[in-house]
Amino acid sequence: MINNNFNQTRVILVRHGRSSYNEQQRYQGCSDESVLIEKGKQQALKTGIALSKIDFDAIYTSPLKRTRETARGIIKANNYHTKLVSKLKLNSNLKEVDLPGWQGLYYKYVREEFAEEYRIWEEAPHEFITEKIESNGQTLIKTKTKPVLELYEKARAFWQEILPLHQGKTVLIVSHGGTIRALIGTATGIQPQNYHSIQQSNSGVNVLNFESNSPEPFAKIEVINQTQHLGEILPKLKNGKYGLRLLLLAIPSNLKADIGKIPQLLNNVELDFCISNGSVNAQSVTESIIKSQLNAPVNLQVSRDNFLEIWHQTISNNSRNNNTLSTGLVVAEDKIISHSLGKILGVKSPDNLQLEPGKISVIFYPISQNKPVLQAMNIG
Repeated sequence: MINNNFNQTRVILVRHGRSSYNEQQRYQGCSDESVLIEKGKQQALKTGIALSKIDFDAIYTSPLKRTRETARGIIKANNYHTKLVSKLKLNSNLKEVDLPGWQGLYYKYVREEFAEEYRIWEEAPHEFITEKIESNGQTLIKTKTKPVLELYEKARAFWQEILPLHQGKTVLIVSHGGTIRALIGTATGIQPQNYHSIQQSNSGVNVLNFESNSPEPFAKIEVINQTQHLGEILPKLKNGKYGLRLLLLAIPSNLKADIGKIPQLLNNVELDFCISNGSVNAQSVTESIIKSQLNAPVNLQVSRDNFLEIWHQTISNNSRNNNTLSTGLVVAEDKIISHSLGKILGVKSPDNLQLEPGKISVIFYPISQNKPVLQAMNIG
């Protein structure tokens, strides 16, 4: 029997720490040659400290070395480490996306030598095709597959396998960046064509809350890519250093906004501009944050009716600059922010996002690609 006091299954997903292939800027995929470097081991320990008060019902990890090393580091720092060792299970459905033609190759080499394939990978990952070569014992068999679609199928199989076993419990998953994106996608309706829309930093923490007794996996996103436990104010940029970064600060519609430590958090973040909608709450919050800035950013106030139109116009204008990083703060009611994030990610419903008023979400529009990337959600 399921305890009626537990109506949600909480799943915490962590990407592995910094690895040797990460450091060398090489594609990892399902290759097991990549291992944690010292920085990655320290990230795992810091993540374990951040999660140390949680008594996990189970821990699942990919069988690849870099994830197993990360899981051991997290367990080592956990208050319940002696109990957790027996709860650690390997699951092959948690392996990284399989890229047999690229694994071990440098990013730069792939971009230059496989330019068309790389373009498809970035712009339409669900259509990206790779060739596998397998042996049946006597001959080599070549097959063409779509690795991102395969990864999504493995993610669905994983949820179907483990969720019934841990209803109303808390589960830790240690896996890979691509796999975690597929796990989040299959649980929230984010389609494979939006596979690149969520950033996963080394040892970044994500939290999903699943509804118990749902006929199919259905989760709400509580946290995406939390990296403050690693000493980062905001997640580091992955897709180039140039473009437009928007910090979306959600505030409640009818109550006085409590923004806590946000002005202090942004004190060392250089803001180029601020946008707030016409509410008194939004304007008041924006002004208090501007006061904490060393150099006052350009402050724009727009009406509630045309807020999204002005916002996207600002995005378009700023993202044309090819040699700078522009950072803007957007302050608006949580419903407006949730609706916009939902459209960017392609979730089934904005209700999939448990946006917390007073917390920041980060959207990055890199010069190198047309689609925006959610760097983080609910930090602060």
